[in-house]
Amino acid sequence: MIEVEVKAKISSGDEVSERIISLGGRHISYEEQTDIYFNAPHRDFAETDEALRIRKTGERTFITYKGPKIDDRSKTRKELEVEVADAETAAGILESLGFRMVREVFKERRTYSLEDFTISIDTVRGLGTYLEIERDLPDGSDYGDALSEIFELYRKLGVSGGFERKSYLELLEAKGE
Repeated sequence: MIEVEVKAKISSGDEVSERIISLGGRHISYEEQTDIYFNAPHRDFAETDEALRIRKTGERTFITYKGPKIDDRSKTRKELEVEVADAETAAGILESLGFRMVREVFKERRTYSLEDFTISIDTVRGLGTYLEIERDLPDGSDYGDALSEIFELYRKLGVSGGFERKSYLELLEAKGE
C-alpha cells in the first residue's frame, strides 16, 4: 500500500474540526496513541528515511514499517502494518533481534472521514497541533492526483502554510525533546 499523506502545523484544531464538518466530513474517533520507534541493527533508519514503530491505541496494538518518502512535497511512502496482540511482547521480539528503541511519541488524535480521505488532528506532546490528510492507494498506483486533491482539501480548510515532511519522531529529535 502507498500512503499519500500531507501534514501541516496548525494553530487551532477546533477551528479546523468545524471546517471539516462543514464540508461534509464525519468524526470517526478520538484516541490517545503511544508510538514506540525502533532503529535497526543493520542500517540507520534516520539515514535511510525509514521508520519502524509499535503503536498502542486503546486496546489495539500495531507494528508498522514505513519506507522512504517518494516525493519532495509530501510524506507519501510505502506502508506495511499488522495488528499484534501485545505491545510488550512485540517490543521484546524486536529487541531480541537487535532492534533498539529510539523514542516514544505521545499524541491525542481526532480522526475524521471526508470522501476518500482520512483526516487527523493530532496534538503531539512537545510539538503542538498538526493536521494530517491521507489517502491509501494500492502499490504501484500513480499518486499525483491524490496528492493534488489533498492540497486542494487543505485550501478548502483554510490551511495554506506550515506544511511539514518530517515525522513527529524527527521533529522531536531535532528539538532535542
